[in-house]
Amino acid sequence: MRHFSLKTGGGMRHFSLKTGGVDQILIHGKTRAETHTLDKLTPNQGQQIYHPRAQARTMGDTGESGFSVDQVIGNSPRIFQNKSLVSVGTVPDEGRIVGRQEEITNVALSLEDIIYNDVPDNIQIYGKTGTGKSLVSRHVSSKIAERAEENGVHATNVYVDCNANNTITRASRTLYFSVFDELDEKYGIKAQPSISPPPKRGVGWKTYTEELWDIVDDYYDGLVIILDEIDLLEDFNNLLHALSRARENDEIETYISIVLISNKTTQFRNNVNQRVKSSMGGSEFVFSAYNADQLEDILENRRDAFEEGVLGDNTIGRAAELAADEHGDARKAIELLNKAGMMARRNMDETVTEDHVTEARDLVEADLLSKSISTLPDQAKLVLYTLTKRLNGRGDTVSTSQVYDRYQTVAKDVESNVLGYQRVSDLLDELEFLGVTMSERKGRGDRRGIKKDHELNHRPAIVLAATLAEDPRLQDLESVSSPEDILQ
Repeated sequence: MRHFSLKTGGGMRHFSLKTGGVDQILIHGKTRAETHTLDKLTPNQGQQIYHPRAQARTMGDTGESGFSVDQVIGNSPRIFQNKSLVSVGTVPDEGRIVGRQEEITNVALSLEDIIYNDVPDNIQIYGKTGTGKSLVSRHVSSKIAERAEENGVHATNVYVDCNANNTITRASRTLYFSVFDELDEKYGIKAQPSISPPPKRGVGWKTYTEELWDIVDDYYDGLVIILDEIDLLEDFNNLLHALSRARENDEIETYISIVLISNKTTQFRNNVNQRVKSSMGGSEFVFSAYNADQLEDILENRRDAFEEGVLGDNTIGRAAELAADEHGDARKAIELLNKAGMMARRNMDETVTEDHVTEARDLVEADLLSKSISTLPDQAKLVLYTLTKRLNGRGDTVSTSQVYDRYQTVAKDVESNVLGYQRVSDLLDELEFLGVTMSERKGRGDRRGIKKDHELNHRPAIVLAATLAEDPRLQDLESVSSPEDILQ
């Protein structure tokens, strides 16, 4: 007989495992004990024993021979029917795209000339996170390529996430191999001796663009290049100049449309140099935030991501409400529903409720934030961690000098180089550009000049969890095994 305790959300549960011809579980309730064979447990009884987030400790025998992963697999409630519908990055059918008919029309008209083998417009799209910029661009450009093929015009579209490919070399390499892989799937060009792709390491960005022009010119009449979060791409001016001038410089005969997507309207415009502005031209659109009703429609159109009857009465409404509070972010609304479903399954609950959505809110915000933080250099993460630890709450502020004083200790604690004051100040500016922080210059009023105060755009616990997720060194400082522990 082995005795165990499991700590779950409902408190401490105790059980005993009898081994022999048949494994039996003795569940110790508040008033009585029940004995069950292992293969006849109901889902609720299983929850008391195999809670995935439970912290188990043995009372007596510490052996683990009584547990098998087979007891977990296939025994959780069936929550999802088509989980991809609530996965960020999925481009759904047009019937599921809500409240963006005008934006779809504008983008389609700008790219339409490709289907006639003529010159399309370049496009710049601005708007806050989760307003459908990427979704609309990818959907329309795919439709343009399909219609062009129907007209006998060979066209394709390429999507580059500049958050993940944030250097000019990475972005150029992704451009090249996206096209190369598509052509290999269609025509098997890897087997052609005349085509030899460049190595994925050790060459400069111009090698990729030059090779790109060769294969594009041989196979395509039209090409749409989408550069998402272009403001996060280092040295984007050089890449944009090369792409926008390729046909003019007789490097290529293919018609190219460049679609730029940015969350930072003013900052990005200010950082585009004059020669790129001159060669890009084209159309400019701003996507407004979704309202609560639109967000609810978006989620309703993805209800079939879940098994019938799994969603509670107001689960979708609660997710839409929370996302509307955060400037109408559809991406967050979809992630909330996804995470809520995951929580229900892990808790062995058969219904996804409002409570699951509310509980998922902080995890979703931290997860989305960590994707931005992942692009930062290690020293910037140290600076962000230092700033977060100095603040007591959202709206609280701290000066650059106060951050720097604490930063020096943090850097030494993780055995990192200690940067100078000005470099730390520059990294704080970078955090502001990324949208993680806000800064304000203030006069001291005592003849000592101007100081700069910094605050967070999110609750400190959210930023701390997201930062720890991207830097294991800082987890050691906090003595946590998982960044999620910060949010508990």
